[in-house]
Formats: sequence, C-alpha cells, structure tokens
Amino acid sequence: MMTLTLPQLRAWLSAFARDVLDDHDRLNALDAATGDGEHGSNLARGAAAIQDALAEDRDEDIATLLRSVGMAIVNSVGGASGALYGTLFLRLSDHGSGRDAWSTNDLHAAFGDALRAMCELGRVREGDRTLIDALAPAVAQLSTHRDAPVAESCEAAALAAAAGAQRTAQLKPRAGRGAYASGRAGGHVDAGAASMSLLFAALSRATCA
Repeated sequence: MMTLTLPQLRAWLSAFARDVLDDHDRLNALDAATGDGEHGSNLARGAAAIQDALAEDRDEDIATLLRSVGMAIVNSVGGASGALYGTLFLRLSDHGSGRDAWSTNDLHAAFGDALRAMCELGRVREGDRTLIDALAPAVAQLSTHRDAPVAESCEAAALAAAAGAQRTAQLKPRAGRGAYASGRAGGHVDAGAASMSLLFAALSRATCA
C-alpha cells in the first residue's frame, strides 16, 4: 500500500496509547535514572486522553484527528512531555487538512516539521539524550524511503527509532533536569526516547495491518 489511511492512523494512535499504558512502569524506571521517575505515569494520562478522543464517533480528516489528540495530550500531561508530544501531534495535524490519507512523502514532511518545532521548543538537538534521539533517525529514514510503500518506510523508521533510543544509554544528558544528574545516566536508555520508539513501533504495526 502506498498510502497511510485514516483508519490506519486511528489504529496507530490506539496502539500507541495501549502500549504506553502497558509499559508505563518501565518508562518510569528509566526516567528515575536522571529525572523524577514519572515519565511513564505522565504519558499514561495522555494515553488515556488519547483513548477518550478516539472514542468520539465523528467524521474527520487527518487534521481533525491529530489536532484532537494533540490537544488531549496538552490538556492532560504536564511538563516537558506534554509540551513536546502535544507539539508533535499538533504539527502533524498541520499537514492533514482535508486529507484522508498520507503518502510516505507526506509522512516525512509532517514528521520533519514536528521535529524542527520540538527541537526549537525544547532547545535540544540530536545527541542531547532526549526523545529527539529516537525521532530524528526515524525522520531520516522516512526521507530515505519517501518513494517506498508506507509499510516499508514506517518499518525502517521504527527500527531507526529503536536503535536511536538504545544509543541514548551511551549519551550524557545535556538538557532539562537530566543534565544535573548526568552521572546516573550511564547504561540507561532515555525514557523519552523509549516512549518515542513505542510511537514508531505502533505506527509500523498499523501500516502492516
């Protein structure tokens, strides 16, 4: 299939929310290495809000769907996680007005825009040991595979996000609260990068369904 359809987008968001709820204890444990140990719990509130947003039965385009998810996260998740994930989905929504399907090229443009906005908002870049270290490699793979079928490009993006998340175990935090606890970060995957890896893994599964 060459496009990502609106039902597949809904399946992706539902799977991501479920995965976060299932994995929030691990995300908390990872976050405890350099933060307050609440990344999983915070994001779980957003996941529950996503499920509520998806439960609303209405006709919608991609923009409406992703905007409702973005606002659900902003209104339910505090701190950096809420701001960054909210920005992610709101920027994605900017590319979905009047659309009921996306090509890989559309995915690359939307996620690339979100990546730039999140880097600017968080004043971070790849290598700072944040969720950007999973997002940036995924966006790069979407660019490389922009002419490929959606399932192939999303699988490549998911693998890149997972590898990027694993690499954070070898990085020192240079942003946020983690920068003050860099001595405890060694060997631990960044919690934000881990949750971002979940997002792309869910996207890959949705495109293969």
